[in-house]
Amino acid sequence: MKTILPLILMAAFATSVDASPIDDASTYSVRVKSTVRYAFAEDVAGTSHGAGFLINKNKGWILTNAHVSGHGTGEVEVSFKGNDYFEAKLVYVDPELDLAVIRVKDQNIPRTAKEAELDCGDRPLNGVPVAAFGHPHSLTYSASRGIISKVRYYHGVDWIQTDAAINPGNSGGPLIDLGTGKVVGINAMAIKDTEGLNFAVPAKPVCKVLNLLMADKDPSPPELPISFAVNTESEEYLILGAAAQSELPQGFLLGDRLAKVDSHHIETPTALKTYLRGKKGDVNVLLKRGNKEVKASLTFAPEPLILDRQYVKADGALIAEDPYPERRGLEGFYHVQSVREGSYAERSGWIQYRLIMSIDGTRPTSLSHINDLLSGENKKVIIFRGWSAQDNKMHDYHEVSYWPYKVELKRAGE
Repeated sequence: MKTILPLILMAAFATSVDASPIDDASTYSVRVKSTVRYAFAEDVAGTSHGAGFLINKNKGWILTNAHVSGHGTGEVEVSFKGNDYFEAKLVYVDPELDLAVIRVKDQNIPRTAKEAELDCGDRPLNGVPVAAFGHPHSLTYSASRGIISKVRYYHGVDWIQTDAAINPGNSGGPLIDLGTGKVVGINAMAIKDTEGLNFAVPAKPVCKVLNLLMADKDPSPPELPISFAVNTESEEYLILGAAAQSELPQGFLLGDRLAKVDSHHIETPTALKTYLRGKKGDVNVLLKRGNKEVKASLTFAPEPLILDRQYVKADGALIAEDPYPERRGLEGFYHVQSVREGSYAERSGWIQYRLIMSIDGTRPTSLSHINDLLSGENKKVIIFRGWSAQDNKMHDYHEVSYWPYKVELKRAGE
């Protein structure tokens, strides 16, 4: 008996220490279901299913993708393993990172649920063995193993590239370092018709967002007065390509390379915006201009919060600000972001992605102005603009007659 008891204790201790990171993931991962009837341009109307994971038990915060939760016009529900779905609320949505923070009530969190631990460090992730956890094709709470290739710039943003399979239902779930058990990313997407090209949101910028939210600060990315060009051959991603609206800031020239911000070396737009989150005003930057180094100052402010965004619902159409910031800054027209299939707006001739030129001969100057112009039951004559079907023209215009029935000015997240 004296020999057996220590062996039993040692076995129990080893079991607790060697608990699988994948087993742990079942205790903090959730299913996320969102239903969107009136969609912003970033969303698709209908019900979608994805994954998420608990990051703060006291606050009830769960992380997922913005494309899973929607951008503020839908209903979000969450389910822990072995439990029914219940309502959740959006706390923060970040299209730049494809990130959403959602909140659940304390009474809906199982007592056995754990918090995921994010890896917020700067260590290289090349070759790290990982598991993409989620609910692929309705196979709930399952994992696919692989390795991280690298953190790479792709389509304007930094991503973790991995060969761990990310299929429909994995989006929003944790990408887990199998060595440490920490979450290094949020599963996001796979490139179609390829094998092993899957992407996750890196944890580092997510950590910055969470730290700012915890401090009751605005974590939005900066709205920059410049746009960047990229050179994929030399892997340069911070080349001054254009002014965001009218003119470049003083001291900047097209073709300059942005190298440092406040003495911090920066290589990608994501790294730049991560550093600037939570700040506003001016920062000092170092530009490389050929063989020269040039000092300049960059002025910026945070982008407006997505969940503060207004929109107008008009009998099945959703109208909001133009989603393309360059065009919005130059023209300022308002955009038909979606039209519900079979709705009265569709029957009246409204078409998705058209810009509103005028309502009864008046150019709208705000969403509240649109709401006022569409109010009442009298006929409205609306002129829309869209891309032209003619080879020698950029735009086509068409006019519709519309008798409004139900028009509302709304705010995302309400």
